[in-house]
Amino acid sequence: MVASGASQLKRTCLLVVKLGLPLALFVYLLMSVSPEDYRVFAEQPKQWGLLVLAQCIALFAICLSFLRWYLLVRAFDIPFTISEALRLGFLGYLLNFVSFGSVGGDLFKAILVARDKPEKRPEAVTSVLLDRAVGLLGLVILAWASLSLVPAEQLSATFLTIRRGAGITALGSVVALFLALLAGSWFDRWIVALRKIPVLGDTVSRMALAIRRLRRTPWTLCWILGMAITVHSLLAITMYVISRGVYQDFPTLAEHFQVVPPAMAAGALPLAPGGIGLQEGALQALFSRLPDLPEHYSGMLVATIYRLMTITIAGIGLLFYWYSHHRDAKIIAAAQTPL
Repeated sequence: MVASGASQLKRTCLLVVKLGLPLALFVYLLMSVSPEDYRVFAEQPKQWGLLVLAQCIALFAICLSFLRWYLLVRAFDIPFTISEALRLGFLGYLLNFVSFGSVGGDLFKAILVARDKPEKRPEAVTSVLLDRAVGLLGLVILAWASLSLVPAEQLSATFLTIRRGAGITALGSVVALFLALLAGSWFDRWIVALRKIPVLGDTVSRMALAIRRLRRTPWTLCWILGMAITVHSLLAITMYVISRGVYQDFPTLAEHFQVVPPAMAAGALPLAPGGIGLQEGALQALFSRLPDLPEHYSGMLVATIYRLMTITIAGIGLLFYWYSHHRDAKIIAAAQTPL
């Protein structure tokens, strides 16, 4: 009886942690926004229909990023469901806000998938790392493409530098990625040689070989890269709709595409929890370098509203996590009940 009671207490405590910790993180996110930001948002005239539309676009974009990861996991022959992808994706998205940069949630997802599929641990970890890398690559490509459509004489020195750096980074990354996938057997021998490296050599080698397995489905990489560009395009459109929802005069959609991708890349740097502060500061700075910025337009206010929308998405993800956890618990209990 004592052992049974201790086991029940352990399960209860684990359940409280699983359900209570995400809620505590969500409350922390709401408190991390300064009262002044809430006040400015409340006082600004708003078109609520456009703001609701922006929220829906952002939610769709984030869910699409989870489905991108799902396709990559399945490409590695790992048993995985869309429900699992959404559940772990939403919880990882929440954890991104309390880690430095936007990579903490990725680490969490890697740990959870590797724990549930120990025989596929290298592939599980690789799926998360590759998804992050492809996501950042899609952001860089979008930044370069958006700035390349503008004549050089119409861009400030800052945007010209970003365009040049993004172009070099995108070209080098795409060449390296497709070389790793399409190179001959000589490349496999190099990968196997990595196993001689002490401590991490075997793990790195197995992860590299896992990436090489995508040669069997070469279009998978093209699909997930296209989805990454689509996700970031939708987020740039989200910012544009927010601007329309709070201002009469605002930058054009093309100008939002010039500003938002580089600013989001800044938010991905591992310098602040969830990129908080970095992304807003980058948006404010880049908007201010537009040649025809409306006089009363504040990139910081738009960035703050977008931040509130991402926190709302984290809250929606929390509800989905709770629902799916409760549903899975009922399924497991039913399966363990003797007929």
